Amino acid sequence: MSAAFAILIDTALKGLIFIAAAAIASYALRNRSAAARHAVWTAAVIGHLALPVASLIVPQWRLPLLPTPTWLNVETPSSPAAAGITSTSSETTVAAPEIIEPESAPAVLQSPVAQPERGKWPASSILGMLWLLGSALILLRLAIGTWRVGRLAKFGDRVDDGEWLSLTQRVASRIGITRPLTLLRGDSVTIPVTWGVIYPAVLLPPEANDWPEARRRFVLVHEMAHVKRFDALTQLIAQITVAILWFNPFLWYAAHRMRVEREHACDDYVIRDGTVPSLYAGELLEMVQSIGSQNRGSAVPAFAALAMARRSEFEGRMLAILDSRQERKSLDRKTALAASVALVLFVLPLAALRPFEPTPAIPVVAQIPVAVPAAATKTNTGHNPLSEIACDSVMSIPVTADNSTRWTHLHSLTDDSGNNKILEFLSYRPGRCAQAIVSGPGTYASDQLSSLPPGSHAYLREISGTQNRLVRIEAASDGAMIYTASVGGESAAYDAAAQRWVARLLPEALKEAAINAPARVTLWLSTGGVDGVLSEITRINNSSSKRIHYQALIERKQLTPKDAEAVRTHALRSLSGSSSDLKAVLATMSKGTSSASLMSQYGAVNDPTMILMALQGAKEISSDTDRLTLLSTIAPKALGKKNATLRRAYFEATAQMTSDTDLKGALIAALQHGNGEPEITLAVFKAVGTQMTSDTDKRTTLATVVERRLLKTSGLREAFMVAARTIESSTDFTALMEAALK
Repeated sequence: MSAAFAILIDTALKGLIFIAAAAIASYALRNRSAAARHAVWTAAVIGHLALPVASLIVPQWRLPLLPTPTWLNVETPSSPAAAGITSTSSETTVAAPEIIEPESAPAVLQSPVAQPERGKWPASSILGMLWLLGSALILLRLAIGTWRVGRLAKFGDRVDDGEWLSLTQRVASRIGITRPLTLLRGDSVTIPVTWGVIYPAVLLPPEANDWPEARRRFVLVHEMAHVKRFDALTQLIAQITVAILWFNPFLWYAAHRMRVEREHACDDYVIRDGTVPSLYAGELLEMVQSIGSQNRGSAVPAFAALAMARRSEFEGRMLAILDSRQERKSLDRKTALAASVALVLFVLPLAALRPFEPTPAIPVVAQIPVAVPAAATKTNTGHNPLSEIACDSVMSIPVTADNSTRWTHLHSLTDDSGNNKILEFLSYRPGRCAQAIVSGPGTYASDQLSSLPPGSHAYLREISGTQNRLVRIEAASDGAMIYTASVGGESAAYDAAAQRWVARLLPEALKEAAINAPARVTLWLSTGGVDGVLSEITRINNSSSKRIHYQALIERKQLTPKDAEAVRTHALRSLSGSSSDLKAVLATMSKGTSSASLMSQYGAVNDPTMILMALQGAKEISSDTDRLTLLSTIAPKALGKKNATLRRAYFEATAQMTSDTDLKGALIAALQHGNGEPEITLAVFKAVGTQMTSDTDKRTTLATVVERRLLKTSGLREAFMVAARTIESSTDFTALMEAALK
């Protein structure tokens, strides 16, 4: 919660610079177009959302001008990440912890920070609850307003009057709107209302049929100006920003100025279209006077839709409309692009700025007695003494509250012949640290070190709650291996107990490094069969090592169909966190098979990652027929999950198809899931209109849409007609229209 407060307050304070700059720029542009002023205020609001995102990406720019406030001191070095460890589950190989010098390793780590009194809530928790409550109320207000707008659309009647539709088409063409616009009439409004980003709609009051053509025209121009300018989108962004930073009154003011300048900019469209300002002002006055005068309620919420007139904003609009000196240009693309670049150049340095002097937080740690053993002192063995105390350093790191941190670090270096030159292994779980270092290309038999070249050495270490054991192995000039053992920092004999300990610890490191994996798998097969091998692979943490052992199993045994399925299922579960390793295992199992067969194996399981891999691989298949077979097979899993990533990957694969017949099959397979997700049907319409050349295949695909009763919304019906109009054959088009009208 403290980290969240730091981000919110930092954004709010830096956002004041945005708002101040916007106010100055707006004043300087007071005689310029309202579109320019709206762009300025929109940039100020969007900048509030961009700041926290950019601060996570750009490098820090420290300019210590002020002392660090208490709300910014949110670092928690007592966490594993702050202590130098990246923690994950026991199935993940992660970065090694920072090595601590012997002189700096503390004997006892104690907590210097007093714990909060029991029963009292921290101030950050109380403020956090207040912030969440405020954000929830504003978002709830937006949701209710959106619901009200949706009901207006649901119960509104679609305008089918020829005069209105003809005028709408002419105005849209004149303004340059290509998106489909729905014109509705409802009994619940007294003024025109516009909403919708992708599929905009305009709701007219019931008396709109009695309006003269002049009023009809400027109403449509004003509302279509909102559509042209994507005002519904900028309004939504403003509402989300206000919900996040609701405690900032200056942001509320910026959002208000956005709304005011937005209406002025749309009024400018009307006047540029030829409407006399005095006539337009008079008509607007009549509309404003009608608000609330009838039993149909007032205008819809300003935060959920764009109403043409509101009493609270009318006086300023009248003055702007009648001001002959006012510039009324719209914002062209070059100016908008320049404004966007300026916003980025303004956001990045502001996001990087850290104007406070950093003050490290004091960690709260548990008391862990750790003694630095005598073995940590520098010796003449030739290896790095810092490596010897890695376990001491790890066991000295403050534990977390749940004490569940587990990780494995592995570093292996091979020579040109593939022999291991260096092996470093470090594993930690609560209460136990194990370490193994082998420096030199050793040879191994039955998971034990059988020889080392002269001058090489090995080092094994384990610290737990019951023991602190160490064994060094050095190779003499004649090749003989010399063993030196210690227990608890005191010299000890390399006896049978020490040998059993080495025989247990060294294989753990060799398995994680996948050294001698084929021989190890052969041994496992001889004692436990395929099930035994899979059981042993489960105990390996390193996903790369798991992959190598799977591949050794596949290459050393002719798997029966039952065993092959067991290996495939086990790998899918065990390597779910590493798609590259899983892909390599499945590829090894499928040697000699086609790419389509391999991709089908990826899609055979109900795992989104594997399904995505199959869809991405489908783009590489050369045969459209094979691609169709694959897409038809995995369509239920890819499109039945309402997953936008999988849906996009599916249609990216269909975009590679050049055969209209095969493309038709893939699109019809997708339409089986169109009832649950309209985006699928829209993607099919796009593919029909842009990829297909055969009128017959177009008609068949679109007829399938009709047969499955997928045209449930006005947006879908309009997209259907756009795709249908690409059919050049009058026979096919007529047949499709007849099917649609049944």
